[in-house]
Amino acid sequence: MKKYLVNYYILIVILLFLTYNTLFRNLIISGILYHIFMIMLVISNVIMLCKLKNEIKCKNIAIIVFFLIWIVSKDIYGIIFAISSMTTLISIGFMESTLIKVLSIFIAMIVSIIALPLLSLFVITFILSKENATHYSCTGKEIYSYSMNPIDKVHISNYYEILSIDDIIYISYEEQYEVSKEEYINYLNTHKCRLVDDVDESK
Repeated sequence: MKKYLVNYYILIVILLFLTYNTLFRNLIISGILYHIFMIMLVISNVIMLCKLKNEIKCKNIAIIVFFLIWIVSKDIYGIIFAISSMTTLISIGFMESTLIKVLSIFIAMIVSIIALPLLSLFVITFILSKENATHYSCTGKEIYSYSMNPIDKVHISNYYEILSIDDIIYISYEEQYEVSKEEYINYLNTHKCRLVDDVDESK
């Protein structure tokens, strides 16, 4: 059993990565403990890949999968984890496999052609969405977020707080859906809501 886990370590990691970033996509975790945990997770995964490099199977498949799935990451740590895993697998397998050499050249070409424009677009979109966002705290534990998009829609997110300890750890469950601007305004008019900035300043 132990040998099986070692041989297919990277495939198990990919399965856990996909599970967390897709099935548990609505689970939001932040805070100092989360940052420390994710940094340690990235570092320990790289160490494990290097330590088990001779026993790990399916490196070729894992490199391709990580190259394709980093985009589904929930946050920057997911992106770092996927990319660091991919680059580590390329590094440890470059001399042992002709296919990995071909994959590394192909990925390098794709990154040089597409990655920078995509990254620039992602950063610009992220900045603009933040600048055009207004957040409200409404009745109970629900927090609704508003952001306009090009087709005149708004996003409303229900946040159910699970755990909150200052800036140490924060866990919540978010359900996000799209409504019309009229529905959004009607909700604000019929519920007791306050701007999040106002709530923070009053603390």
